[in-house]
Amino acid sequence: MSVELYIAYWSGEEPTGAGKSPTLDMTPDYVDVVPLFYVILNSDGTLNFNRLVLHNSKQTIKGWMQDIRTRQRNQPKKTKFTLGILGDSFPSQNPATFAQTVKAAMDDWGVDGVTVDYEPPSSDANIVNVVAAIRKAIGGGAIMTAPIYSEWDGMDELLKNYAAQFDYIETMDYTPYGSLQGTIDAYVGYARAIGTADKPAYNKIAIGVSCMDPSQNDYTPLNDVISLCKYEPPSGNKLGIMLYTLSYDVTSHGSRYPDGTFTKTIHESLP
Repeated sequence: MSVELYIAYWSGEEPTGAGKSPTLDMTPDYVDVVPLFYVILNSDGTLNFNRLVLHNSKQTIKGWMQDIRTRQRNQPKKTKFTLGILGDSFPSQNPATFAQTVKAAMDDWGVDGVTVDYEPPSSDANIVNVVAAIRKAIGGGAIMTAPIYSEWDGMDELLKNYAAQFDYIETMDYTPYGSLQGTIDAYVGYARAIGTADKPAYNKIAIGVSCMDPSQNDYTPLNDVISLCKYEPPSGNKLGIMLYTLSYDVTSHGSRYPDGTFTKTIHESLP
């Protein structure tokens, strides 16, 4: 069992079944957190689940979560699930009202928390009020996470205040993928922004890797994935690794490797 956190997204946009993407219940027990991607934030502050249930119904997805929980009932380690909410208009919402919308969706789906995918970010500091309201509404026992990427560069103070509301942060500097060193440099930069130059917040950030289509240059080479799993910062430890996504880790599309190659390799390579 890895001591570092293993986060792996699951996408409702991909067809599931034989020769396609894995169903949610096929998620290995060694994955710690699975953000369900994605829920779209509408301009009026409501949530649109059409992409998440594009190929499988809400009841089917909830049933898969229950199947995992049932088989893990007597295990010390249990997989957690979050709703991944994607939007670029979080600052336009009334914080308290929107937070209750998120809380109601969490309760309805029976998930363990929420992943706020705010992209592209803006310099509007009201986003901090929004996520603080979500944190208050869902309570300290729920998981609250957020992916960040290069668009946050230059917004260090805002990022620090934003990240303070979350249990942890995930990087997603793989679209396009630059290099192994570039990914590490970005991670170190975020850690310094979220913490301080003297005490970077390395252990609050999971490094994101991708098994999307390699021909689109939004893909982390498998050897680099192994290196990033084994990488540790100059002081302390990284939080772990995030994979985008379980749904692309297949021969038919996405990585083009044998099904589950990235998923297993991360598990085998994490400390």
